[in-house]
Amino acid sequence: MKTLKIFFYIFLCQLILSCSPDQNISEKNIVVTVFLYENCPIAQDMCGPLRSVYHYFCDTLNKNINFRGFSPNAFSTSQTISLFQQEYSIPFALNLDYDTINGVHGAHTLQYFPIKTPEVFVECNDELIYRGMIDNSYLELGVFLEPTEHYLFQVLEGLINGENVAYFETIPIGCLINY
Repeated sequence: MKTLKIFFYIFLCQLILSCSPDQNISEKNIVVTVFLYENCPIAQDMCGPLRSVYHYFCDTLNKNINFRGFSPNAFSTSQTISLFQQEYSIPFALNLDYDTINGVHGAHTLQYFPIKTPEVFVECNDELIYRGMIDNSYLELGVFLEPTEHYLFQVLEGLINGENVAYFETIPIGCLINY
């Protein structure tokens, strides 16, 4: 009987903490993790849309969404990342996620295993909701078009509006991350 009570309690906690449609945004833990490389032209281009999404949700709507960025590149340094963050006005923390001494990727890169920069991951209450492009400006390398799909914006809008956002992913276009 005790095992059944524990199972029921765990099930109830998961139900309460999930990103269900009737859950208030203040009760959700939304995390946006983006992988960028300062020398990647597509990552540079995507800083504008990324910055706009951040300002809209965090500043204009005053939503508590945790944005964080990482560079999984052996050629990056804390100084080059800091300069990149300043030049492109990235309004959230951007950190090196590569151990240059041992020549291995950092914990965040190994957790998410991004394939290209830029690549974004959206989680709600520790559940991965979206993985892929910020928008569809690039359908292939070197071909820029005005975006028709704003994936990151749409996912966050759905989450804060209480919609049940099912997991989906897009294939990122950008600079390959070497593993």
